Amino acid sequence: MPDIMLLRSLLPHTPVLAPEETVSTNSDARIWLQSGAAHGSLVVADRQTAGRGRMGRSFSSQAGGLYMSLVLKSHQPAGVLTTLCAVAVRRAVIQLTGKTPGIKWVNDLQLNGKKICGILCEGVWEGDQLLGVIAGIGLNICQREFPEALRDIAASLYPEGISPIAPERFAAAIHRQIMALLLSAPGHMEEYRQACVTLGRRVTWQGQDGPREGLALDVDDTGALIIDAGGGRLCLGAGEVSIKTQND
Repeated sequence: MPDIMLLRSLLPHTPVLAPEETVSTNSDARIWLQSGAAHGSLVVADRQTAGRGRMGRSFSSQAGGLYMSLVLKSHQPAGVLTTLCAVAVRRAVIQLTGKTPGIKWVNDLQLNGKKICGILCEGVWEGDQLLGVIAGIGLNICQREFPEALRDIAASLYPEGISPIAPERFAAAIHRQIMALLLSAPGHMEEYRQACVTLGRRVTWQGQDGPREGLALDVDDTGALIIDAGGGRLCLGAGEVSIKTQND
């Protein structure tokens, strides 16, 4: 179970919920926001039974990872908040471990080419009023094994299974970075671009008329990916891209 006393000592001014297991920290944070949670409120769990990623995918959430969601009362676009969270997690990982992950557009962190973190930002609405955004983050800290479908694409910071750093310290460092970066958003975008492993690579994605391919050129200040698709440039604001390898 997350050490609630340690979390409260690290984040003394932050409301915190810390269940050992939950269906989804994003769902918990959404309910909390709807009942009046303050900006910056944090949910942290050891495991999720139905964690979600982008585009409705399930998110592997076994013990050994950090699963956290923040309540953000921000009107920044989803792309800005997603990229901001990616920069915040990267900063926290560098600060605590000395490891330097890259960012794969738009919401994944990678280490040695494998995913160690996913991010899901979801707006919460009451009618036509935006109550806030839930920023969900899953960080692989010390899982030794992954489901078969993920073994070739996922990794953890400490694959030997023991982390010298408590997950609560990762949660607190990420929380501090997000709250600080929000004060100057979208000022984090240059740092995002520098860390983005997608830029300068050929990518594929699913267009309206079928598979497309192009060269990833830049990420604009809304978080959209700018691609040279051969017949001109286009902006991809959402969706999934794959980086082509030499063997593709």
